Amino acid sequence: MSAIVLALICAVSYGVADFWGGLATRRGSIWKVLPIIVATGIVTLGLAVPFFGATFSQGAIVAGVAAGLSGTIGYIFIMYGLALGPMSVVAPISAVIGAIIPFAVGFWRGETLSTVGFIGAGLAFISIVLVSRSTADATHPVTAKAVIVAIIAGLGIAGYLLGISGGPDDSGLAPVIVGRLVTGGIFIFIAIAKWKTIRDGAIDYKLAISSGALDVVGGATFMMATRAGDLVLVAVVAALYPAFTVLLARVVLHERMERHQLIGLFGAGAAVVLLATS
Repeated sequence: MSAIVLALICAVSYGVADFWGGLATRRGSIWKVLPIIVATGIVTLGLAVPFFGATFSQGAIVAGVAAGLSGTIGYIFIMYGLALGPMSVVAPISAVIGAIIPFAVGFWRGETLSTVGFIGAGLAFISIVLVSRSTADATHPVTAKAVIVAIIAGLGIAGYLLGISGGPDDSGLAPVIVGRLVTGGIFIFIAIAKWKTIRDGAIDYKLAISSGALDVVGGATFMMATRAGDLVLVAVVAALYPAFTVLLARVVLHERMERHQLIGLFGAGAAVVLLATS
């Protein structure tokens, strides 16, 4: 399976996982939902090991721990940033940084794109901003604190993606499994510490479990895509995941899609075509 197809599966998986996870956290405490999401991901990975293998070498464990710690930082700061607002600033900054750093690392490794590929990458980054931005959250002022939080969230996302793609090629799913175990341990500790304040909240288990399963599909396919092709290509296509979250919100929740978001969706589609033909 080509890198572009795997990266697109990653984007769809992450986009749908974020949508379902977002709905689950609307209906219950996020600190009760996140441990379920992570635990489901670990079970899903366990079921996939017989098919894809997992070799827990030192390199795979180091990559997984780095991914888990970075992913935890990304999770916490994106949640804090979206609560702090404005979402129209926090979401695009974190998404673009989460994509552009792996993109830059790929170039540092000596990877490159054709002219068509560069045009597609540029269009993809613009599309991410357009799709992620919402003027509906204009009640929150743009502050230096919100921007800094969004940057840290983006760095966490980038670190996670680089971590799971940095393990040995023969490690199978090991880096993703180790990463999930690290993140899960941290979230379970937080949930226990906050249990008195969150224990009475309801949880939509179906949404949380669905989100957790698809979240690890996204991580696994990103890792596989980087083994099948260049990081500069994979990082850009995978980063288009917000487009699928926004599209689902329109179809399922009938949320109004703003004009710039529609433009971003069309731009994302065109970017994938350009990158696939580069």
